[in-house]
Amino acid sequence: MAGEARDDTAAAIGDVARAVANGGPSPRGLPYFGLDHASGTRLGLLDELAAHGIFRKYEHVLDLGGGLGASTRYLASRLGCTATATGSAAEARGGRLLTERVGLDRQVSHVAADAPRLPFADAAFTHVWVVEALARLGPRDVVLAEAARVLRPGGHFGVQELVRDGADDRVRQALEAVGIREVSVRDVTARAREHGSRQEIARAQLERRLGAAHPFVRERRAIEEALAAGRLRVVQLMGRRP
Repeated sequence: MAGEARDDTAAAIGDVARAVANGGPSPRGLPYFGLDHASGTRLGLLDELAAHGIFRKYEHVLDLGGGLGASTRYLASRLGCTATATGSAAEARGGRLLTERVGLDRQVSHVAADAPRLPFADAAFTHVWVVEALARLGPRDVVLAEAARVLRPGGHFGVQELVRDGADDRVRQALEAVGIREVSVRDVTARAREHGSRQEIARAQLERRLGAAHPFVRERRAIEEALAAGRLRVVQLMGRRP
């Protein structure tokens, strides 16, 4: 049932985005108006994270815990690299549906994989990202060590995370513990909820279609309320594997 629910969510996102796009094309890198991004934070924040690395078409990026692939598609479509999103089997199915609908399946792949046991060779990726997923992927030290294993020397490791007070420093320490160096930390909370009017229209339509009790809707609303109340912050951490 969980897998079916996730597939239904992806289908609903695709249908709502297509209806909204009849009034004009979606913003570049946002074929689904950000509806496919589970937390609802502004995907444009990732431009700041990407500014630390090179993401040309021969670069291969791992989006660890990428869910339905919103951040993965954003990265590939805006910067030209290839990218792989990992997630549950249901997320991978839903992600493939959304990726194929916008013709990005040659650049973006979706793999069902457990973050503590990634099915990739050592140094397989140019860069690794974790976008607002670290807290749900498993034991943090194990997950980060495994992600560092598949990152090539010289590659960048970027994390964008929803955190409570002091948690960003613990994430920084955990990154350094697995060999990631020159870790910088930046708070981007003030810009996390900036959306265009058509994105807000799309969001309202999706919520009406799924219903207020749907887990996808409840999670987004809870995060929005926590950010507005100051209980959560959005921080970006970027480091490099020597």
